[in-house]
Amino acid sequence: MEKTKILIVEDESIIALEIHESLLKLDYEVTAVINNGPGAIKNFEENQADLILMDIHLRGDMDGIEAAKIIQSVHPVPIIVLTAFSNK
Repeated sequence: MEKTKILIVEDESIIALEIHESLLKLDYEVTAVINNGPGAIKNFEENQADLILMDIHLRGDMDGIEAAKIIQSVHPVPIIVLTAFSNK
């Protein structure tokens, strides 16, 4: 049986590493860990993940919501939007 391919888009390296390790332990295939919107779009075009875990706040001018909209305008992949941001 083929593993589910997941793209992680997260700009906080510690959080990205924790998500990555957790997914590997659950026997998912992680196609990449990307820290910005344009990189996420490019990687998805090249690797066609089955699911994207997308942080809302990303490095650069493009946030996760905008990147998700661009990706889904081309391909209806499920995207789970995450954030570790807290103002407390």
